[in-house]
Amino acid sequence: MELPTGPRRVEDLLALMSRYQLRENYRILFRGVWIRRDQVVDFTMLGVAASLAYPGSDKDLPGILCGWSAADQWGNLYRPEDAQPELIVPINGREFRGLRVRRLQIDDDEYTVLGGTLVTTLARTAIDLGRFNARDDAVAALDSMVRRHPGLLEDVRSALRKWERHWGIGKAITALKLVDPLSESPWETLLRLVFVDEGFHGFVLQHRVMGGRYRLDAAWPHLKIAAEYDGEHHRGAEQHARDLERWNRLRAAGWVVITVTAHR
Repeated sequence: MELPTGPRRVEDLLALMSRYQLRENYRILFRGVWIRRDQVVDFTMLGVAASLAYPGSDKDLPGILCGWSAADQWGNLYRPEDAQPELIVPINGREFRGLRVRRLQIDDDEYTVLGGTLVTTLARTAIDLGRFNARDDAVAALDSMVRRHPGLLEDVRSALRKWERHWGIGKAITALKLVDPLSESPWETLLRLVFVDEGFHGFVLQHRVMGGRYRLDAAWPHLKIAAEYDGEHHRGAEQHARDLERWNRLRAAGWVVITVTAHR
């Protein structure tokens, strides 16, 4: 028999095998949820496992992925290193180590099903990211999500009409106002937010110069000043050589190029 993969409720596994086979081949993730020992558990899988730990009942909804877990399901490419799987659970839902439980109000139109798992809608996910996280982390994630889902901000504006009196909504609105999908990585987002905080306005993102040959991460065209993010993918010898050639050509054309490294 091929052993089932992915997170599974223990009762489903015991319908296929003995308790001895279960303990021999599986390990526990959360109470009542097990996974095959040879499987690597990533953030996505851990979120699905967490949702299975709250199967729901006649009185309570099952666990609903929210925050970073919902954003992950919607294709978000960024989250902070200390992010934990997040779920909205019934008021009496127990807590598990390594899982952030949120006992929040949620209406029927604020969650949906993705891949067989209940998750908050795109708009509710975006609002929660802004409410519960540091501004910079929230904006970096929202930039990523808007690139993938261009209509997200319009959906959020509609959803915000009924959120005026909820906790943290001011934080969410601040983060949402700063979203710009032209920032193509979280580090570019953080660089942009530094400029905003320091009052360095008037910059253009992804500005093309020299007949479109080069594209600058951020630029003040009228001053011929550019800021370039020098990320990890630029560390290889071949890429570094191309970057040096690019920066030398720009400087020869009269541009002042400031390079910013990935160190926070």
